[in-house]
Amino acid sequence: MNKRENFLAILNFEKPGFFPIMEFMGFWPEVVSAWNDQGQKFETTDEIFEHFGLMQWKSIPIDFNFIPPFKEKILEETKHHIVMRDSSGCTKKIEKNSSAMPHYIEFPIKSRDDFEALKERLDPLDYTERYPANWPEQVKEYRKRDYPLGLLIRGPFAFCRDFIHFERLMMLPYDNKEFVRDMMKFQKDFIIHLFEKAVSEVEIDFLYLGEDMAYKTSSMFSPGLLNELIKPLYTEIVDYFKSNGIKNIIIDSDGCINDLLPMFVEAGITGILPIERAAGMDPIAIREKYPKLQMIGGVDKLKIAGNGQQIDEEIEMVRQLLRTGGYIPSFDHSVPPIVSYRNYKMYQTKLKKLI
Repeated sequence: MNKRENFLAILNFEKPGFFPIMEFMGFWPEVVSAWNDQGQKFETTDEIFEHFGLMQWKSIPIDFNFIPPFKEKILEETKHHIVMRDSSGCTKKIEKNSSAMPHYIEFPIKSRDDFEALKERLDPLDYTERYPANWPEQVKEYRKRDYPLGLLIRGPFAFCRDFIHFERLMMLPYDNKEFVRDMMKFQKDFIIHLFEKAVSEVEIDFLYLGEDMAYKTSSMFSPGLLNELIKPLYTEIVDYFKSNGIKNIIIDSDGCINDLLPMFVEAGITGILPIERAAGMDPIAIREKYPKLQMIGGVDKLKIAGNGQQIDEEIEMVRQLLRTGGYIPSFDHSVPPIVSYRNYKMYQTKLKKLI
């Protein structure tokens, strides 16, 4: 069994020939300089993957953003930050020398007219612009690959969240629910039509829906509202991709999504990540309640940054989950620079010994 086959065996709750060690969401760029300060010699995060023998997955580079993009423009620059309008039409403040989330100031959708105008930049059938220029050659490579390959895109909720001011979005279902419904439905249709060409020509391993639809303690919209607005769309997405051979439909959301898991499962979503522990997500409790839900992540980055006993506690959690199948251990988000090289190496050594 090659890397891809082992990855799929795990997602199918089968015993792999060997267990792939992954860091599914990668490393913060600052990890490179932090670990170099601790005596290492890395130039890129790719070198860290190689150093620890971590298996990587790839996504097909299909452009799901605005075409043409908005013209980027710097509006303000100081010693410490930049205020700019980006290619998605969002105005944001970016701290220099940091990969932390920027502070968003203004968004391109303020009204239905704005949304209708943006549709002109979101033609899902513009394959010439959205697919790689060397697509035929890419298809040949994908057909003989030995690594996991996914389709990555923002989900229907994330479409609204990315392009509408957050406070406005939180009130919008009460002011104009049909507008929210129309935007989410538009994104559902966009996802399906954009990937029609890919699913017809390549055997793809998973669909990765980026959503980020929860706070630290609960979902951003109420579970009832999400059941009404988005569950039918998930069902359509799942049915389409499963009918085209993609069995693994994975949602990525930070925060506490416990109240949303019933909706995900009922809609046919097969897996979740990154299972953020600081938001109260408990992988063992999830496994007990949902024995066939695929899980990727759940290793508490804060504990790995702690001490040896805390690292042992995380290894014990992983041991329990590996027994159940359908689980790939990985950090509960990207590896941050607060995790020292020494601690990460200790964690990887213990994990490999366990596996």
